Amino acid sequence: MEGSRKRLLVALALIAGGVLAFFAFLAVLGIDPDDRPLGLLEWIVAGVLIGPGFGYLIQWRRLKDRQPSTRSADDLR
Repeated sequence: MEGSRKRLLVALALIAGGVLAFFAFLAVLGIDPDDRPLGLLEWIVAGVLIGPGFGYLIQWRRLKDRQPSTRSADDLR
């Protein structure tokens, strides 16, 4: 269980880090989404920065689904 929780925290940290890196990217280039919509390049950069975290999240979910449940039949009633 503890390993599963650690993998979940890694995935969430990657997502949060990707979001922060994307906003830093926009700030460094001086792009203000309120002035004009984001272009294709900005969306691609966002996907590259945020995507790995979602990949880890999907991997975590698949591993969690494969693990046998520690609950007994009495716990489910």
